[in-house]
Amino acid sequence: MQGQNGYETMKTTRSATAILLLFAMLMCACGREESAFTRQNAPLHFGKLKALERLAETQPSAALDSVAQLKEQHRKTPFTPLDANELLLRDVQVQYKNRMLTELSPDLSAVVVFYDSLAALYPDDADLQFLRANAYYYKGAECAFADEDVAAFTHYLKALQVMTSRSDWSENPYAKRFIALTYTRLSEILYRYGLQDDAFETCREAASYYEADADLAAMMRFEATIYQSQKDYDKALARFQESTEIVPMDDVQVQLSLGAKLFGLQQYDSAVSHLETAFNSGDRFARVDAAAKLAEIFRDKGLADEELRYTRFYVENSMLETRLTSRKMEIEYLYEDFNRPKSVATTDHESQTSSVLWIMLLLLAVIAFMAYIIVRNRKRISHIENKITDIEHRHDQETADKDLEIEQISQQLSDTRERLESVGKIDFDKAWQSYMESPIVLKIKRSLDGKDIMIKNVGLFPKLKLKEMEYIGLVQAANHSFPDFSSRFLKDHPDLNVADLRHSCLALLGLNDAEIAVLEGISYSGANRRTNKILASLNEGDNLELALLTYIKNHF
Repeated sequence: MQGQNGYETMKTTRSATAILLLFAMLMCACGREESAFTRQNAPLHFGKLKALERLAETQPSAALDSVAQLKEQHRKTPFTPLDANELLLRDVQVQYKNRMLTELSPDLSAVVVFYDSLAALYPDDADLQFLRANAYYYKGAECAFADEDVAAFTHYLKALQVMTSRSDWSENPYAKRFIALTYTRLSEILYRYGLQDDAFETCREAASYYEADADLAAMMRFEATIYQSQKDYDKALARFQESTEIVPMDDVQVQLSLGAKLFGLQQYDSAVSHLETAFNSGDRFARVDAAAKLAEIFRDKGLADEELRYTRFYVENSMLETRLTSRKMEIEYLYEDFNRPKSVATTDHESQTSSVLWIMLLLLAVIAFMAYIIVRNRKRISHIENKITDIEHRHDQETADKDLEIEQISQQLSDTRERLESVGKIDFDKAWQSYMESPIVLKIKRSLDGKDIMIKNVGLFPKLKLKEMEYIGLVQAANHSFPDFSSRFLKDHPDLNVADLRHSCLALLGLNDAEIAVLEGISYSGANRRTNKILASLNEGDNLELALLTYIKNHF
């Protein structure tokens, strides 16, 4: 898995959706008041996209071809904003169902914003609300893929909030399974951060919505795993047995409980094989528990190397718990806030006092937890320090080989990145000609023909002020000629906003500040300030047109 920088590349596809957001809201506002989705606003929603949704659930591999066909159709004849956003959502859903999410998968941030904005206008549109919940869920899946568990947990909670706010979905089999899956994802994250009681609660909520035997058996096994992490091995074994009676499964997860039971009976030789299987195949909690017991067994047997191996793993994972504390507290707070009654009103003073007390309690909890970890592991760390030097000497050669291998892989990645960047370059002259000959650019130039606009007379041409749809068309023309220009420009210069982007698109036409001021309907000084702001961000001389051309040539 790549780091945060790799994950950021997912966001390059969201510009077109963000640009069309205002247009979509205006278009939908002109339709039926009770629904955003009509045959006029979303012609594909009721046919091909519905079929794609069902296919993704039943035949995920076949759905890949359907997505590719719709994307090609969209490329040739652009869909309406509602259909375009739903296609982007289904694209990510199909990748998720086929376990194909990557750093280059489309980012759903703009889709989430799009559906949130429409939801305020159409709160009773069931199709819209269901797509909104889907967008939250699959955005959460993307965050989980990028190891952003807090963000993933937040999006899963929002998806659940949307789904549980409507009583008419409680009898819909597909909606019920979707709610169950969302509870399952929450349960997995809560379990991963050691919040077992909350994990139990969400696991049982998921089971209450599942209907298939395989799903119910999986929830039972997950409950058994939580019992295992709490060292309640009898309940864990009983729950594993119940799940096996419903759907037979392999017994890898049971090994820790079996080994722990034999360990408690002091049948160490019999326990070792079960504990080693749990250590090699279990989750983090199972491995830590197995490592602690194996270290004790090998210490009694006088096998120092084996004892050191498991003790070292145990201590390293105890330190990992400390590093995960801040995330754990965020997730715990988010879940408690989600379950907290929303109707309780408090005064401003009471709210502020409660917040301060809560922060103080969190800080005290962090300090207490860290102190507990330090005291608990002090003796084990002292024991390990005496033997680490010998172990490190033994592995020096292995480390050198791994460093060489990492260096070779890094070079291969660098070469691949350079090849990908070279493929993405465009023919600047053709792109520039396409932009200058676009209908909206020609319309703007014609409106200025024969008009001698000076600094002091910018207020004499009020009819030249551009309309909102003309701005949208101008930015779309720039994106058409220089792919994703708007999103890449704002991403590279986060101190600039949409108004600065529009100003830049006008400056590319060779217009001076007086002409731009008339088109934007602002004063000359306002246009001049905006020009200087953009120049300062670009840091490319004192001519905005030349600075923008330099930026485009360097990035496209």
